[in-house]
Amino acid sequence: MALFGKQPRYFGIFYAIIFAQIMLLVAVALQSAVPVERLFRDMLSVAEDYPDCCHVYDGLISNLGILLWWAAASVTGFAALAVACLSGRRYDILALTMAAVFSAWLAIDDLFMLHETVLPLFGLPQPATYALYGAITIAYISLSWRVVLTASPLFLLMAISMLGLSVFIDILSGHGMDAISDWLPANLGAISHWLQANTRIEFLLEDGFKFLGIGFWCCLHMAAAMKVLVNTAAKRGRA
Repeated sequence: MALFGKQPRYFGIFYAIIFAQIMLLVAVALQSAVPVERLFRDMLSVAEDYPDCCHVYDGLISNLGILLWWAAASVTGFAALAVACLSGRRYDILALTMAAVFSAWLAIDDLFMLHETVLPLFGLPQPATYALYGAITIAYISLSWRVVLTASPLFLLMAISMLGLSVFIDILSGHGMDAISDWLPANLGAISHWLQANTRIEFLLEDGFKFLGIGFWCCLHMAAAMKVLVNTAAKRGRA
């Protein structure tokens, strides 16, 4: 299946979303008035570390990412309900419902820092959490690939790549390194020390990739929801 091909006109909206994200990240990288960690980190972390919190820009990128998670959950959830009302295919309804639940869980995870603070309290370290979430993502895509993959292979590839890079940089920069430090080659260890010494670049890379990954995830699922709705309505009209 080709990554590029003839696409519906509404895909322009998705490309506009990604372009706006990139421009925002460029603006964040170029500005020097506000520490980038205040823009990327969640509000609770900023409030704990900065006595002068809070300002309107605190947690900007984190909050926008959460909104994108919720957008994916809301659109796919509504589409699942609409397709059910139109007596659409059960597989489409199930796939969209799974997308809504999974995206909503990821939004809640980001909002309440489940994988960072809550789950470790129950003995589940961050690397194990990432591995679990990766396995769930693979299982989800495996079960719903006919809806998700066919909507936009490019968006799916970019979402997985961006989120994967974010996780890799997170682990490489020292979060959860104790569990894998003995496995790191010397060159990766040097990169790890460099990232730890350059926290601004670390935030720009780790959270920038995550922000873009969420954007591609949102666009992918909006495209899937739109495709299923259009096809279901067309079949309903021919019946």
